[in-house]
Amino acid sequence: MNETKRNNLEIGTRYGVVEGFTHGGCSVWYGIPFAKPPVGELAFRHPEPPEPWEGVRKAHCGSANPIQSKGDFSIGNNSQDCLYLNVFVPEEHTGPLPVMVWFYGGAYNQGGAGAVRKDSAELLYDMALFARESGCAVVSFNYRQNLYGFLNLHFLDERFDQNNGLYDQIQALRFVKENIAAFGGDPDNITLFGQSAGASSILALMAMKEAEGLFHKAIVMSANIEHFYTEEESRRYTYDYLKFAGVSRPENLAALNEQRVCAINERYAGRLIMKGDVRCAFSPVIDGVTLKEEPKKAVQRCKIPLLIGSVAQEANLFIKWLPKAILPLAPMVIGLKVEKGSAPLETRVSDALTQHIYIRPMQEILDGYSGPAWCYEYRYVYPGSTMGCYHTCELPVLFGIDLLGKADDPESIRMGQKLRRIWGTFAREGDPGWTPYAKGKLCFPLDS
Repeated sequence: MNETKRNNLEIGTRYGVVEGFTHGGCSVWYGIPFAKPPVGELAFRHPEPPEPWEGVRKAHCGSANPIQSKGDFSIGNNSQDCLYLNVFVPEEHTGPLPVMVWFYGGAYNQGGAGAVRKDSAELLYDMALFARESGCAVVSFNYRQNLYGFLNLHFLDERFDQNNGLYDQIQALRFVKENIAAFGGDPDNITLFGQSAGASSILALMAMKEAEGLFHKAIVMSANIEHFYTEEESRRYTYDYLKFAGVSRPENLAALNEQRVCAINERYAGRLIMKGDVRCAFSPVIDGVTLKEEPKKAVQRCKIPLLIGSVAQEANLFIKWLPKAILPLAPMVIGLKVEKGSAPLETRVSDALTQHIYIRPMQEILDGYSGPAWCYEYRYVYPGSTMGCYHTCELPVLFGIDLLGKADDPESIRMGQKLRRIWGTFAREGDPGWTPYAKGKLCFPLDS
């Protein structure tokens, strides 16, 4: 992390004054509450606006991250009290800046935008470099994961709400819309950008009335858009989860400690895989009320500018976890057709999974999309990558951070500068700089 310098950067929000500091060529504010803590009676409920505070709130440290499962995307410093956001604004700018709001991935199960350690100014996603080079005001925020954000408890007890994680996202966007002008951002030019589960969340929000008017453009990176559950499926899996947790009443889940939740989540996810379900263990539910229909279809009626894409070998990240003895059986278990050929089975299975989970659904969205759309395929492999162009491999390049890999060589730095310029141009102008998508047209390559 770059050396930071404290500064009295006091900004008035609708709920109170926050004091930021300078870091990496940006003015930054960490750990701003955008909702009441979702604890006690508010656990497993849709978020409520934050309580106003008196005096000046020091926004110098990142918040806790959502409680999550163990895994590559997991981050420490976890708490149920996690609904906070961070703001990054380039120090040298004129006029209202385009705003970009980051949605992290992690299979709706893990990940966060808070501090890696308690009372720390080191965030997992340090957006200072991205904000400075894209020329945008950037916001990152937490949304609840796994059982807290996406387990369907509503059908068991109406005290509990459905799709809480999506409503956390909407509440964060309301806060941004109402307050970003005070930080130097343009509330009438907000672009959402996210990866994996974060990207799929954006597609869901594009189809939700509650999110209308809260953003104006979308960048969707490697969305696993078919990983949503029907109401019937979610009920069945909720019963499985309660069984693994050893509780009969859903309210008893709130009393489980972090370590117990992590252990249950891991066991539960493994059970789904054994059943041949390769979807995320926790996913939004198409319940007909909060999420009315399959987002892949509903989003096609949206008309905002859309930049959507994938990386060339998405599934390489998932294949690496499969034991060699299981690999030949995996396609049969999940009903996947693998092409014959001279390439290693591992490569052919990965290509088939990439096509099935990412490429095919993305193509369906693009072919039916009502607004202007652009498509890309990310192909750059940073030096030292042991998995080729795998799911998430663009993140260390795009943000200049160490996340499942480190990309700090000259070529990766240059590639990162290119990506930040493209993403910033799209946020500013609604056009990444190449020809819009046309049916049957190949994706624009991002490879050098």
